[in-house]
Amino acid sequence: MVPEEKEPDPLIGETLGGLYRIVALLGEGGMGRVYEAVHQHLGKRFAIKVLSEGRADKPGAPERFLREARSATQIEHEHIVEVVNFDTDDQGRVFIVMELLQGESLAERLKPGPLPINEAVELSAQTASALQAAHDAGIVHRDLKPENIFITQRRGRDFVKVLDFGISKIKDADHPDVRLTATDQILGTPLYISPELAKGETETDHRADIYALGVITYEMLTGVPPFSGKNHFQLLWHHGNTPPELPSARDPALSIPSALDAAVMKALEKNPDDRYAQMEELREALEEAVEPLDSSRDSPTLRWGWITTVVVLGVVATVFYFRDHPPGGTETPAPAVEATAPRSTPEPTPTPVPRTEPAPAPKTESGVEVRVESEPPGANVRLDGEPSGSTPLLLELEPDREAIVRLSLSGYRPEERSFVPEDGMVVSIRLKKRPADVRRKKPPIKLDF
Repeated sequence: MVPEEKEPDPLIGETLGGLYRIVALLGEGGMGRVYEAVHQHLGKRFAIKVLSEGRADKPGAPERFLREARSATQIEHEHIVEVVNFDTDDQGRVFIVMELLQGESLAERLKPGPLPINEAVELSAQTASALQAAHDAGIVHRDLKPENIFITQRRGRDFVKVLDFGISKIKDADHPDVRLTATDQILGTPLYISPELAKGETETDHRADIYALGVITYEMLTGVPPFSGKNHFQLLWHHGNTPPELPSARDPALSIPSALDAAVMKALEKNPDDRYAQMEELREALEEAVEPLDSSRDSPTLRWGWITTVVVLGVVATVFYFRDHPPGGTETPAPAVEATAPRSTPEPTPTPVPRTEPAPAPKTESGVEVRVESEPPGANVRLDGEPSGSTPLLLELEPDREAIVRLSLSGYRPEERSFVPEDGMVVSIRLKKRPADVRRKKPPIKLDF
């Protein structure tokens, strides 16, 4: 039987809005298709999401499409996809223009199975950072799932971009009560939906996203979501009523630490009041849960510490050797009886190195020293995503290669800096204290629909 040939996409080769020439189909979703396009004047490539013709005529669909574009542009965060335009062409086609990303979705990354613990936590932490920015702007995603978490590469490392704010809820002075149409009665994907949404409650807030990220983190650690079912109704019932199994209990061979179990399970609490109050708290809990694992790894600071010790021991051994074995054999050997005689003076005691300052890393021909400081000191430092110690910290870095340091300290907002290392550079960061009442008294973003 000859397979039926698919009809060519009618938009390939077309120019949307007189500016964007469609060159390839990238993917297809419930709301429309995503294409690669080239700007006719700039020559720059973009991703364009075009609302499906069948949906364009449905009540509220263009408004929901516009809501996605407006949501992303209001947040302006590096881990959220950049939207550059929203328009309708002369044929009535509605489309969103976004930055073109190269990489894979988290759903694709998860196909072979669970991810390494540190990789899973790093992807969750970046996603949480993006969603915290969205929540601070009064926007709740409400459809977080692996398909909407895109993994690209930056400086040779995984870099998350959160996509598709299509069913997000925005509340501001101009739109105090954005109501959805009847077609949006069930919000979110059943595998990742929060209990309050699963039960059809009339109010929800940003803690629904915290639950969804908890489900996704669970899946990254174990390879499967916490709940499964034969249909949507079974999944909704499980989210609303069934206690999840500990991630570590799914497969003991995965060696998931108990602190990570606790962090994920708190995000999966049925009652929103029992979850983390803010997405940033979940991020901190996840990162703190893997700190003991990271401390045993061969970090740059630890590696240079060992090298320093070996070099010092080598120098000491050389000094003692040449003291007892002078070159050229010109010294008269000491009598044998003197070799066993006790020394009249004790060996000098090495001066201990103060622990309050970081030990200088040995310089190499290609490395430069950069000092990282914080106010207050003692902040955890991540260099290009890898734990590297706490401030004050002296790092050995490659010159002319951009580096990123992220500082975090309990009770303070995390800060991130990128820079090109120069020898003797001091990167000084003042951390902003998180008010104590942010978590306790800040009212959640109330969303009525």
